[in-house]
Amino acid sequence: MSSFWKDKPLDKVIRYPIDYHQIHKEKVKPSTRLEIQEANDQFFVTNVTEALSAFWTYLSMGIGAICFLIIVQYFGVGYIVKTTLWIGLPFILLALFHLIVFFLAPVKEIVLDRLHGKITYPRLFGNKEHRTIQFDSLHVYATMTTSGDMAVTGKKIRIKDRKYSYTWDLESTYPEEYWSFMVWYMDKNRPLPPGTAFDEYRQQDFERRKAEGFPKPLYPSRFETPEATPVQQRERKKIGGW
Repeated sequence: MSSFWKDKPLDKVIRYPIDYHQIHKEKVKPSTRLEIQEANDQFFVTNVTEALSAFWTYLSMGIGAICFLIIVQYFGVGYIVKTTLWIGLPFILLALFHLIVFFLAPVKEIVLDRLHGKITYPRLFGNKEHRTIQFDSLHVYATMTTSGDMAVTGKKIRIKDRKYSYTWDLESTYPEEYWSFMVWYMDKNRPLPPGTAFDEYRQQDFERRKAEGFPKPLYPSRFETPEATPVQQRERKKIGGW
Protein backbone atom coordinates (compact mmCIF):
# COMPACT_ATOMS: atom_id res chain seq x y z
CA MET A 1 0.00 0.00 0.00
CA SER A 2 1.30 3.43 -0.85
CA SER A 3 2.05 5.90 1.90
CA PHE A 4 -0.17 8.88 2.68
CA TRP A 5 2.25 11.24 0.94
CA LYS A 6 2.17 9.17 -2.26
CA ASP A 7 -1.61 8.79 -2.42
CA LYS A 8 -3.54 10.78 -4.96
CA PRO A 9 -5.58 13.75 -3.73
CA LEU A 10 -9.34 13.42 -3.63
CA ASP A 11 -11.10 14.20 -6.89
CA LYS A 12 -13.23 17.31 -6.94
CA VAL A 13 -16.47 15.41 -7.36
CA ILE A 14 -19.78 15.74 -5.49
CA ARG A 15 -20.16 12.12 -4.44
CA TYR A 16 -22.49 12.40 -1.44
CA PRO A 17 -25.77 14.24 -0.79
CA ILE A 18 -25.36 16.84 1.95
CA ASP A 19 -27.15 15.70 5.08
CA TYR A 20 -25.06 15.91 8.27
CA HIS A 21 -23.09 18.89 6.96
CA GLN A 22 -26.05 21.00 5.92
CA ILE A 23 -25.40 24.58 6.99
CA HIS A 24 -28.46 25.76 8.89
CA LYS A 25 -29.03 29.38 9.82
CA GLU A 26 -28.64 28.76 13.55
CA LYS A 27 -25.14 27.35 12.97
CA VAL A 28 -23.86 30.71 11.70
CA LYS A 29 -22.46 32.56 14.73
CA PRO A 30 -20.26 35.53 13.78
CA SER A 31 -17.57 36.48 16.30
CA THR A 32 -17.95 33.14 18.13
CA ARG A 33 -14.81 31.04 18.35
CA LEU A 34 -14.80 27.75 16.43
CA GLU A 35 -18.13 28.49 14.75
CA ILE A 36 -19.25 29.33 11.23
CA GLN A 37 -18.69 33.07 10.75
CA GLU A 38 -20.35 33.62 7.38
CA ALA A 39 -22.41 31.55 4.95
CA ASN A 40 -23.87 33.17 1.86
CA ASP A 41 -23.64 33.13 -1.94
CA GLN A 42 -20.14 34.63 -1.90
CA PHE A 43 -18.26 33.37 1.16
CA PHE A 44 -18.26 30.47 3.58
CA VAL A 45 -16.04 31.22 6.58
CA THR A 46 -15.43 29.11 9.67
CA ASN A 47 -13.05 29.33 12.63
CA VAL A 48 -10.80 26.31 13.05
CA THR A 49 -8.08 25.05 15.38
CA GLU A 50 -5.88 22.00 15.73
CA ALA A 51 -4.70 22.88 19.23
CA LEU A 52 -7.87 21.62 20.95
CA SER A 53 -7.80 18.21 19.27
CA ALA A 54 -4.11 17.91 20.14
CA PHE A 55 -4.97 18.78 23.76
CA TRP A 56 -7.44 15.91 24.03
CA THR A 57 -5.05 13.49 22.32
CA TYR A 58 -2.14 14.22 24.66
CA LEU A 59 -4.40 14.41 27.70
CA SER A 60 -5.84 10.95 27.02
CA MET A 61 -2.36 9.55 26.53
CA GLY A 62 -1.16 11.14 29.77
CA ILE A 63 -4.17 9.94 31.74
CA GLY A 64 -3.67 6.46 30.32
CA ALA A 65 -0.08 6.45 31.53
CA ILE A 66 -1.12 7.71 34.96
CA CYS A 67 -3.83 5.04 35.26
CA PHE A 68 -1.22 2.46 34.46
CA LEU A 69 0.99 4.01 37.15
CA ILE A 70 -1.79 3.67 39.73
CA ILE A 71 -2.30 0.02 38.83
CA VAL A 72 1.35 -0.90 39.13
CA GLN A 73 1.59 1.17 42.34
CA TYR A 74 -1.16 -0.99 43.75
CA PHE A 75 0.85 -4.11 42.97
CA GLY A 76 4.01 -2.53 44.36
CA VAL A 77 6.14 -2.50 41.21
CA GLY A 78 8.23 0.53 42.10
CA TYR A 79 10.66 0.69 39.19
CA ILE A 80 7.81 0.59 36.68
CA VAL A 81 6.15 3.46 38.55
CA LYS A 82 9.15 5.71 38.00
CA THR A 83 9.31 4.80 34.32
CA THR A 84 5.60 5.43 33.82
CA LEU A 85 5.83 8.78 35.60
CA TRP A 86 8.47 9.95 33.16
CA ILE A 87 6.33 8.69 30.27
CA GLY A 88 3.03 10.20 31.47
CA LEU A 89 4.23 13.63 32.61
CA PRO A 90 5.42 14.85 29.17
CA PHE A 91 2.01 14.04 27.66
CA ILE A 92 0.26 16.05 30.37
CA LEU A 93 2.61 18.98 29.79
CA LEU A 94 2.03 18.79 26.03
CA ALA A 95 -1.73 18.75 26.63
CA LEU A 96 -1.48 21.87 28.81
CA PHE A 97 0.67 23.57 26.17
CA HIS A 98 -1.93 22.98 23.46
CA LEU A 99 -4.71 24.14 25.79
CA ILE A 100 -2.82 27.42 26.31
CA VAL A 101 -2.33 27.72 22.54
CA PHE A 102 -6.06 27.18 22.04
CA PHE A 103 -6.90 30.19 24.20
CA LEU A 104 -4.03 32.49 23.24
CA ALA A 105 -3.18 31.72 19.60
CA PRO A 106 -4.58 33.93 16.83
CA VAL A 107 -7.87 32.77 15.36
CA LYS A 108 -7.56 30.57 12.30
CA GLU A 109 -10.09 30.52 9.49
CA ILE A 110 -11.00 28.49 6.45
CA VAL A 111 -12.44 30.87 3.83
CA LEU A 112 -14.19 29.61 0.70
CA ASP A 113 -14.54 32.34 -1.94
CA ARG A 114 -17.26 30.92 -4.20
CA LEU A 115 -17.29 33.57 -6.93
CA HIS A 116 -13.51 33.80 -7.38
CA GLY A 117 -12.83 30.10 -6.90
CA LYS A 118 -10.31 30.60 -4.07
CA ILE A 119 -9.69 29.03 -0.68
CA THR A 120 -7.80 30.56 2.24
CA TYR A 121 -6.50 28.28 4.99
CA PRO A 122 -4.06 28.47 7.93
CA ARG A 123 -0.40 27.60 7.76
CA LEU A 124 0.43 26.79 11.40
CA PHE A 125 -1.76 27.08 14.47
CA GLY A 126 0.81 29.20 16.33
CA ASN A 127 0.94 32.18 13.95
CA LYS A 128 -1.35 34.43 11.94
CA GLU A 129 -0.26 33.47 8.45
CA HIS A 130 -2.84 32.10 6.02
CA ARG A 131 -2.41 31.03 2.44
CA THR A 132 -4.83 31.75 -0.43
CA ILE A 133 -4.84 29.59 -3.56
CA GLN A 134 -7.21 28.65 -6.35
CA PHE A 135 -9.57 25.90 -5.25
CA ASP A 136 -8.58 23.97 -8.37
CA SER A 137 -5.03 23.80 -6.96
CA LEU A 138 -6.10 22.50 -3.55
CA HIS A 139 -4.83 19.02 -2.60
CA VAL A 140 -7.02 17.24 -0.05
CA TYR A 141 -6.30 13.71 1.13
CA ALA A 142 -8.28 11.14 3.10
CA THR A 143 -6.38 9.48 5.92
CA MET A 144 -7.16 7.33 8.96
CA THR A 145 -7.51 8.65 12.50
CA THR A 146 -5.94 6.73 15.36
CA SER A 147 -6.14 6.71 19.15
CA GLY A 148 -3.22 6.92 21.56
CA ASP A 149 -2.49 3.21 21.13
CA MET A 150 -2.48 3.68 17.33
CA ALA A 151 -5.76 1.80 16.89
CA VAL A 152 -7.74 2.99 13.87
CA THR A 153 -10.74 5.04 14.97
CA GLY A 154 -12.05 6.54 11.73
CA LYS A 155 -11.22 8.84 8.84
CA LYS A 156 -10.46 12.49 8.30
CA ILE A 157 -9.60 14.74 5.38
CA ARG A 158 -6.65 17.10 5.41
CA ILE A 159 -4.93 19.64 3.21
CA LYS A 160 -1.48 18.71 1.96
CA ASP A 161 0.38 21.85 0.99
CA ARG A 162 2.99 20.82 -1.57
CA LYS A 163 4.80 24.14 -1.42
CA TYR A 164 5.37 24.17 2.33
CA SER A 165 5.14 20.40 3.05
CA TYR A 166 2.65 20.49 5.91
CA THR A 167 -0.95 19.52 6.47
CA TRP A 168 -4.06 21.04 8.02
CA ASP A 169 -6.90 18.81 9.20
CA LEU A 170 -10.31 19.73 7.82
CA GLU A 171 -12.93 17.29 9.11
CA SER A 172 -13.23 13.89 10.77
CA THR A 173 -17.03 13.59 11.07
CA TYR A 174 -18.44 12.25 7.79
CA PRO A 175 -15.36 13.62 6.00
CA GLU A 176 -16.38 12.42 2.52
CA GLU A 177 -19.68 14.28 2.82
CA TYR A 178 -17.87 17.41 4.02
CA TRP A 179 -15.60 17.28 0.97
CA SER A 180 -18.69 16.98 -1.24
CA PHE A 181 -20.10 20.05 0.49
CA MET A 182 -16.90 22.02 -0.19
CA VAL A 183 -16.85 21.01 -3.86
CA TRP A 184 -20.56 21.77 -4.27
CA TYR A 185 -20.26 25.20 -2.64
CA MET A 186 -17.21 26.07 -4.74
CA ASP A 187 -18.99 25.15 -7.97
CA LYS A 188 -20.41 28.61 -8.65
CA ASN A 189 -22.33 27.29 -11.66
CA ARG A 190 -24.50 25.07 -9.46
CA PRO A 191 -27.20 26.21 -7.05
CA LEU A 192 -26.07 26.64 -3.45
CA PRO A 193 -25.91 23.46 -1.32
CA PRO A 194 -28.87 22.54 0.89
CA GLY A 195 -29.16 24.28 4.25
CA THR A 196 -31.33 27.09 5.59
CA ALA A 197 -28.33 29.42 5.96
CA PHE A 198 -28.27 29.76 2.17
CA ASP A 199 -32.01 30.13 1.57
CA GLU A 200 -32.08 33.95 1.58
CA TYR A 201 -29.31 34.02 -1.04
CA ARG A 202 -30.69 31.44 -3.47
CA GLN A 203 -32.68 33.88 -5.60
CA GLN A 204 -29.80 36.32 -6.17
CA ASP A 205 -27.46 33.41 -6.84
CA PHE A 206 -29.98 32.09 -9.39
CA GLU A 207 -30.23 35.49 -11.07
CA ARG A 208 -26.45 35.76 -11.31
CA ARG A 209 -26.15 32.37 -12.99
CA LYS A 210 -29.08 33.16 -15.26
CA ALA A 211 -27.39 36.40 -16.40
CA GLU A 212 -24.30 34.34 -17.22
CA GLY A 213 -26.40 31.93 -19.30
CA PHE A 214 -26.32 29.07 -16.78
CA PRO A 215 -22.84 27.79 -17.68
CA LYS A 216 -22.18 24.09 -17.20
CA PRO A 217 -20.97 22.94 -13.75
CA LEU A 218 -17.28 23.19 -12.94
CA TYR A 219 -17.15 19.82 -11.18
CA PRO A 220 -19.05 16.56 -11.79
CA SER A 221 -21.73 15.25 -9.44
CA ARG A 222 -22.96 11.70 -8.83
CA PHE A 223 -26.55 12.94 -8.43
CA GLU A 224 -28.81 15.76 -9.55
CA THR A 225 -28.41 19.21 -8.02
CA PRO A 226 -31.71 20.90 -8.86
CA GLU A 227 -32.69 24.52 -8.40
CA ALA A 228 -34.74 25.66 -5.41
CA THR A 229 -38.04 25.57 -7.34
CA PRO A 230 -39.41 23.61 -10.34
CA VAL A 231 -39.87 26.90 -12.22
CA GLN A 232 -36.20 27.78 -11.79
CA GLN A 233 -35.23 24.27 -12.82
CA ARG A 234 -37.21 24.54 -16.07
CA GLU A 235 -35.63 27.93 -16.78
CA ARG A 236 -32.12 26.55 -16.23
CA LYS A 237 -32.88 23.62 -18.52
CA LYS A 238 -34.24 25.94 -21.22
CA ILE A 239 -31.34 28.42 -21.12
CA GLY A 240 -28.40 26.33 -19.97
CA GLY A 241 -29.42 22.93 -21.33
CA TRP A 242 -28.73 20.99 -18.13
